[in-house]
Amino acid sequence: MNIHGCLLSIGLLGLPTFSMAAEHDLSLIIHGASIHSDCSQGPGKKSKTCDFNGFNPGLGLAWVFLGDNDTGKLALRGGLYRDSLENTAGYAGFSYRKEWYLTEHFFAGVGAQAGYLNGSGIDGFAALPIVILGYKSVALEVGYAPKVDWVPGGDHVAVTTFSLRWTL
Repeated sequence: MNIHGCLLSIGLLGLPTFSMAAEHDLSLIIHGASIHSDCSQGPGKKSKTCDFNGFNPGLGLAWVFLGDNDTGKLALRGGLYRDSLENTAGYAGFSYRKEWYLTEHFFAGVGAQAGYLNGSGIDGFAALPIVILGYKSVALEVGYAPKVDWVPGGDHVAVTTFSLRWTL
């Protein structure tokens, strides 16, 4: 199944339940940047494998359908962004996050995203752990994927991602 089919499926699955959104939250995901590290040197003058695009604009949606502040929240998540190879990438899957309020409005949390990714050198399953810092309805989500050689594709580097989640 391609990414367009995945996004359509998530959209169709969510349509009957959006009327219940008062009990659950719907968030706009604003993708923005990535940092590439743990690069390897190759042959030639321009051989550093970290010559990637670090500006990664895009949009997505996350809809919490299960859980609360006590148990953590499970959400359907999907969207499109400009990847580090300067192509359009798409994803569809699930996320889980657990957040703790440090003050009345400031919170921190951890989570993970997993599902289908078509982009960033991957066409298949991908997972990304995240750390969350937020204030009221806006949260910065920082993801980190370490350098591993078993991931498909030719460019193996560590990637740190930065996205904003705005709960509507």
